[in-house]
Amino acid sequence: MAMRPVLRRMDAATYVKDIEASRAFYELLGFSELRSGRGPASAWSAMRNGRDTVLLTWTRPPLPVPQFPLLFYFFFEDLDALLSTLDDAGLKPVHLGHPPHAPGGEAKVTDPDGNTILLAQEERSPSQPSVPEENEKDWFSILKEAAALVQARGGTTAQCEIRSTGKTCPQQAEIKLADPAGHSAWACLAHADEILVTVPGAFIASQEEGLAAFLSRA
Repeated sequence: MAMRPVLRRMDAATYVKDIEASRAFYELLGFSELRSGRGPASAWSAMRNGRDTVLLTWTRPPLPVPQFPLLFYFFFEDLDALLSTLDDAGLKPVHLGHPPHAPGGEAKVTDPDGNTILLAQEERSPSQPSVPEENEKDWFSILKEAAALVQARGGTTAQCEIRSTGKTCPQQAEIKLADPAGHSAWACLAHADEILVTVPGAFIASQEEGLAAFLSRA
């Protein structure tokens, strides 16, 4: 039996329109430049905070903007202090409450390229006041964000294609999911959440062109 690969660290990489503006933004999040390089038509900067690295890459001419922006999720030791820093810088992060996976709080802000940056604190600090119990419908959800994009593009008339205990789900489909084997299905949010948790490699799919059309343009 093959040995399971052991991951030591994951470095996120993103193409940016202005590497100086992006470097300044990630410095506000506590990242500092570890290494960098620059050529006549490209530049890169490896920004490190603790064990985690964000690699910023710039090219000229710039690469096409992706249809769906990236989403980074960072957990911080002191979220309130970070949000104060971002407020002072004029970035105005949006507070998202205190969901179960982040009792210390959750917020989001966009970077200079429009990527969504989720900021959270895993445990509530003793100095933080207690908060009232929150309704799950108020929590930020990437599934809800994806469903909103589908709705903004005209929505879908498809019914949820996921069967449960042999019965067809009666709910209206809201997003499309796919897996590495090439299977795809429209699903309601409840079934989409279940699939993303239980099916290895499942992901939110584009309801339009798909990867093949994108590669043909590239």
